[in-house]
Amino acid sequence: MTIGIAAYGKGSVAAIQTAVSAAELCGRGAIGGFAVLAVIEADGSVAYRTTQNGGISSLDIPEEWFRAPCAAVISSGPDRPEPLTQFLVGRAGSGLVTGHRLPNSVSADGVSVNNAVLEKLAGGEAPQGSVDTVLAQDPEIDAGLIAVTIDGRLGTGNSGRVLRRGDLGQAHREEGGCGFSLLHNSIFAATGTCQALAEILGELAWQELTGTQAGHAIIRLEAPVTVEAAARDRVHIDLNGRIVALQSADPRVCAARRLGTAVYLSTEVWQEGQPVGFAETELVARLAGGLAHPHGLPVQRSMMMRRSHVTA
Repeated sequence: MTIGIAAYGKGSVAAIQTAVSAAELCGRGAIGGFAVLAVIEADGSVAYRTTQNGGISSLDIPEEWFRAPCAAVISSGPDRPEPLTQFLVGRAGSGLVTGHRLPNSVSADGVSVNNAVLEKLAGGEAPQGSVDTVLAQDPEIDAGLIAVTIDGRLGTGNSGRVLRRGDLGQAHREEGGCGFSLLHNSIFAATGTCQALAEILGELAWQELTGTQAGHAIIRLEAPVTVEAAARDRVHIDLNGRIVALQSADPRVCAARRLGTAVYLSTEVWQEGQPVGFAETELVARLAGGLAHPHGLPVQRSMMMRRSHVTA
């Protein structure tokens, strides 16, 4: 399993949804297939949404979940063994345990490591100590773990075996009553290291938790927009990150009738008449009649923008 994230505080579901969506946009590898999302609801119970294909944007997430006090996700490639909830376990009134690689791996005592951590949480042990203890008992197990409790505490760690990998990314931050922890492997970006990708995902999660502006943003094509001929390529967005118009220096894009690239890599992004960044990923849309129409799942109708400046 390739990416695991847990978060607590207001905006925890939005934080993990945004981070995994960004991994699907920016990364290549075992991503965009199965996904398990779990929340601790207001009454303390655990609730799940799962999918075998399509990644996090294919999940039907109830609106009330976005007010959940803590949440976790795990995602990787498609078609994994059922039940998918074995990879992300939870207990009412206690917490959630996710991770990456194989967090459901069974140790010598016959108990999966994620359930072993969950038992410790239920017994009142701290999440970091629980993760450390369980992984130290079997350092060659292929697992990284993240635990989050309903009262807002995190624990995270990789086994010795996992730490020897050269494709790891990790991000963690807690402050002011909110926090997140993220682990991933086998997700590769076109530019930058696996750790650099984790830092981008972490900034986006933190933005959802606190409102602190990240260096990147996901922008979306939610409705058909005009594609106009211009001297240079530009994407125009509104204050909510929705694409409202496209300009292209290639007249073939304006006249095209096909599914194809509507926004080219490194295209300028403008907002309210001012340049605000550059396209870090491309956007595929259905082109017809001088319009770009949204196509596919929400993540396929989205693209990543790198901001040209960041405000506090």
